[in-house]
Amino acid sequence: MLKYILSAFILLLASQNTVYAQLAMGKWRTHLAYSSVSQIAQSENKIFAVSEGALFSVDKDSEEMEFYSKLSGLNDANVSRIEYDPTSKQLLIVYNNGNVDLLSSGGVINIPDLYLKQMSASKSVNQIKFQGDKAYLACDFGIVVLNMKKREVADTYYIGPNGSEVKVLNTTTHNSNIYALSANTLYKASETEPNLVNYQFWKTEQNLPGSGELQSISSFAGKLLLLRGNKLHSQNEDGSWTNELTDMFISYLNVKKNKIYLVHNNSEVYEVDQNFNKKQYVGIEKIEDAEYDEENQLSWFAGGSSGVMSYRFVENSDPETKSYIPDGPAVNTSWKMTFSGNKLFVVAGGRWSAEYLREGMVMIFEDGIWKNIFGRDIKEITGRFVNDFVNVAVDPLDDKHFYVTSYGNGLFEFKNDEYFDWHHHLNSTLETVSNSNPYLYIRIDGAVFDKDGNLFMVNSGAGSAIKILDKNGVWNELTFTEATKATMGDIVISNQNQNQKWIASVRYKPGIFIYDDNGTVTDQRDDVSRFISSFPNADIEGSYISPLNIMCLAQDKNGVIWAGTEQGPLLFYNTNKAFDADFTCSRVKIPRNDGTGKADYLLESDRVKAIAIDGANRKWIGTETSGVYLMSENGQETIEHFTTSNSPLLSNDILSIGISPVTGEVFIGTGKGLVSYQSDALDADNKFNNVHAYPNPVRENFNGIITITGLVDNTQVKITDLNGNLVCQTISNGAIATWDGKDVHGRKVNTGIYLVICANEDGTQNTITKIMVIN
Repeated sequence: MLKYILSAFILLLASQNTVYAQLAMGKWRTHLAYSSVSQIAQSENKIFAVSEGALFSVDKDSEEMEFYSKLSGLNDANVSRIEYDPTSKQLLIVYNNGNVDLLSSGGVINIPDLYLKQMSASKSVNQIKFQGDKAYLACDFGIVVLNMKKREVADTYYIGPNGSEVKVLNTTTHNSNIYALSANTLYKASETEPNLVNYQFWKTEQNLPGSGELQSISSFAGKLLLLRGNKLHSQNEDGSWTNELTDMFISYLNVKKNKIYLVHNNSEVYEVDQNFNKKQYVGIEKIEDAEYDEENQLSWFAGGSSGVMSYRFVENSDPETKSYIPDGPAVNTSWKMTFSGNKLFVVAGGRWSAEYLREGMVMIFEDGIWKNIFGRDIKEITGRFVNDFVNVAVDPLDDKHFYVTSYGNGLFEFKNDEYFDWHHHLNSTLETVSNSNPYLYIRIDGAVFDKDGNLFMVNSGAGSAIKILDKNGVWNELTFTEATKATMGDIVISNQNQNQKWIASVRYKPGIFIYDDNGTVTDQRDDVSRFISSFPNADIEGSYISPLNIMCLAQDKNGVIWAGTEQGPLLFYNTNKAFDADFTCSRVKIPRNDGTGKADYLLESDRVKAIAIDGANRKWIGTETSGVYLMSENGQETIEHFTTSNSPLLSNDILSIGISPVTGEVFIGTGKGLVSYQSDALDADNKFNNVHAYPNPVRENFNGIITITGLVDNTQVKITDLNGNLVCQTISNGAIATWDGKDVHGRKVNTGIYLVICANEDGTQNTITKIMVIN
């Protein structure tokens, strides 16, 4: 029987034209930036690295890379500092919020004491120093001591006058003393003193050499080294100081084992031995951190945009160098996302009352690979800074041709996924709001194509707020008095009537601007328009809702406009009546079900910053402080609520949400990184399209959800065995239906081939696919 089943399944596979490999239903993955390596730490067989708060490692022998996140067991996101303790064989990981993890071969141990401590001071950790079984954390308020053996906080030292807080830059141990450095004071205490929590046992060192701010203190080759004012000094046995490397202006210094790594004049990297003889690393201009691998005679560097770098000097030959840069987006900020098919575009700019001045860059995710386009490269062509890319509009006929708006620099055009042209105030109708520095104040946002290929965008602060690059490449502009000078954001072209455009006025003159061009895109004479800042409340006659911010706009499959505000989402039904005097807005009411007959408004105290509509017309709502909600079609039922505490979300402050129209994968953007979740809904075509199931075959150790995709909306799905016995019956969410691999009694089904019989609502379309289960 099993032989027959296997043969039948081979035929089934042979009949499929596509190999499907996508995220399993209900699973997560992270998409973190690894292209700006700022720290490294060395274990016996790995180099650990931090880039944009993301942690990964390079195996010294195999060169394989491993990635660490909440998905792999870490307890937080946004790593701020790492160091490896060779005594306990643990990687100490400190996060921006003060949370601490210890990573070892046995797993991850969390030490949340600093994170949970109620304090007004910053919890930033500036340096980690190991001594014996202790780790000294130089913090913005003092020193935290961890016992690496017991894996707990042992002490906290407040070493300032009268036990006050002091920002400690780094610590070191030397000749049985502990030294702690601030920007203007060097503190010293005996390492054997049992009561170092008493500030009186911490003395200040007098008569320090040089001038300027104190930068670092370290112990090297039996000497105490002080870096001050970019000059290096060593302490003699009599307490006096000697100026070392007098010809060098040291912008970075790091002591590792028997070597000093330093950067001279922010551009030249040197190694210094115990006699202060120096040797230059040719071809490396700058490093952020360094480690020395004695066994392999290798130096490892945190090379910023060059990734993790290894360097070996070779006598009478060129050095051996390698660079390790994992695939990923350029940065961890996802301000706005746009899908074209299964191709994802992410921009990292930003704006509020003014520009954020973030480097303009486009991050493209396609076929599992990230491609990054940097503003610095565009600047080499245009000769001007490129900042704050805030949205992407993709040519409906060519996903390699797209436009990117900049809140400051105008509109940038790309062809073949490369920079092509720059549209600004001198070569288009785009306007600047500054005469003194015009190229930095061309504030463009909201770009979107209509179905005829005309590109619409908003020009904030300008006299003519609506700009149009028509399908023939001609620039036009529309002037509406009520929209003049407003801070404009999203544009939604109505899916009920393409002539009607809804535009969010984000903050200055907050509200929604609506206009209908009557089918004449660039002829304003027959247009109808209105600007609404106070919305008549459909729930309470005579009352109005006046939001301070309109953060986002989205339109669902029924034509309802959803607006994200600081009072939760506002809903606009019957958009064809938008210009009627009695046009109202609504809010989703959630019944309390407590016998009072009362209800609460959905997210009424949350700022909604992102809304996306999935294939089942459900609403994915991103908030500023409480993560992501998946709401039912009408918004009354919470299907999922994802936060940093119950999911791999990297932050509860959600900037953007994008949903793949091909797979249904939901991408959630934050300021700390991008994650994605495989949803059980997908936009459906009007006919069955390559219906298939995955995983297929379903192996004996698989306990997840089986997905059937390629369906039409509300497909009636019946799963039977080969004898026609009903195993499962369900209805699709858009193009996707799911099965847990169990029968109607909740038992895992037996090994065999199962038929998936699919029919649309009225029975005019049907199809069958097969699933093989091995148990």
